Amino acid sequence: MHRHRLGSVVITLAAFTWAACAPAPRQRPLPTQAINEGPNSTYAVRKQFEGNWTLVSYAVSTEDGRQVTVDAGGDLTFDAYGDLKVQYQLSDEGQKQLASLGVKSPNPYIATSGNVVIDTQRQQITYLGDDFNAKALGFDPTLAAERANPFALERVRYYAFGADGTLTLSTKYSDGKEAAVSHWRRAQ
Repeated sequence: MHRHRLGSVVITLAAFTWAACAPAPRQRPLPTQAINEGPNSTYAVRKQFEGNWTLVSYAVSTEDGRQVTVDAGGDLTFDAYGDLKVQYQLSDEGQKQLASLGVKSPNPYIATSGNVVIDTQRQQITYLGDDFNAKALGFDPTLAAERANPFALERVRYYAFGADGTLTLSTKYSDGKEAAVSHWRRAQ
């Protein structure tokens, strides 16, 4: 009987202890916002990208530091579904400038397109899927496969929005040096 009574006391004390430890509602709400809100949310950055852009300037560098400003025009389009299309149209002089760095293009167009993921914390854009092979680049497929190629789809693109509304896209070599940098403004 003594054991039965001791067991009842233990259970009763456990019940009271459990009830006393139940959490109370928080007095103040946590300072949070919805995941798709705020200036650096994926939604906000995608909206900044969305639309048509025109190339302002384009520079390409080699791993050993040689650099040229490439004479080219270009268009960039980003849609609401995460599809990014970038197209450069090189002048004859622009093709010569690239050739001086060892980058040969069989035609005056360099184009990439496909679905991308935006990493807002690192300010990076990455192409998705197996659709992005060397044929999609519009120039020498052997060159596109080489890591030294600043246009390779394997390369992460870095982005920055300027206070004046411009967009900068760049790729980097493995050592962190810039490979290609393009500046864009919204198309009118």
